[in-house]
Amino acid sequence: MDVQSTLSHAQLPTHGPIACRKCFSNAEPVIDEGPWRAVNDPGAWGSHSPEVLVLGFSKGFTQALAVRSGPFEAIPFKRMRPRLSEVLQVLGVLRKGEQVDIRMVATERAIAFGSLVRCSLSRYDAKKKHLCTGEIMAKAFTEPVAASIVKRCAETYLKPLPPSVKLVVMLGTDDRYMKGCRQMVQALYGTAFTSLNEVAYQTGPVIWVHVSHPSGLNGYHGEWMAGNPTTKQGRKHRLAMGVVPTLTTVRGR
Repeated sequence: MDVQSTLSHAQLPTHGPIACRKCFSNAEPVIDEGPWRAVNDPGAWGSHSPEVLVLGFSKGFTQALAVRSGPFEAIPFKRMRPRLSEVLQVLGVLRKGEQVDIRMVATERAIAFGSLVRCSLSRYDAKKKHLCTGEIMAKAFTEPVAASIVKRCAETYLKPLPPSVKLVVMLGTDDRYMKGCRQMVQALYGTAFTSLNEVAYQTGPVIWVHVSHPSGLNGYHGEWMAGNPTTKQGRKHRLAMGVVPTLTTVRGR
């Protein structure tokens, strides 16, 4: 089934597994091409017509393994949720002290959670192991196999966005990753795209902002959270906060 036929132009995918095989040409659930591997396990969490859309890059191994066992609501950002909650509280998406877990459910109305690549994407490196984060996030925009997957997924799920969306929170502040995302969104939206600053851009009424990735492997998370403008990540924090719109998400679901 063509996933576009199941999506309204006014909605994101509904909470649950997504029946999409656009990148998979046969019955196999895995693509291995060059150093890249894609596993067909796309999903969506939370609202299908949100005010805020939160996007990681792809599932890490912890989340990919969680797909195979346990409740669906336990998959996204597993073992990263305390940090993700911190970031969303700073942005005003969550109330102070509120944890993100209660929002990753089918009854959620204000926030949606997903990833730039809805399936699991990893790259085999020189140390002979598959990586899901770090360097591969930037390489996914420049190496043809992954770039085609990123492009197809973005075209399917990021345009058009529901008219309810005010803010897209992009997790990751690596300069190369932000450049790749920026160019991708600009290609999607053309003349509707406007650059706001180093970490943010706008498409019509929607603001896209890059913030600290909550992964425990992100050694700069504390620096970003501190927001000290004399540090590189602190400056990115300040730039992000300068463009975040006033949100109603904190007032309930």
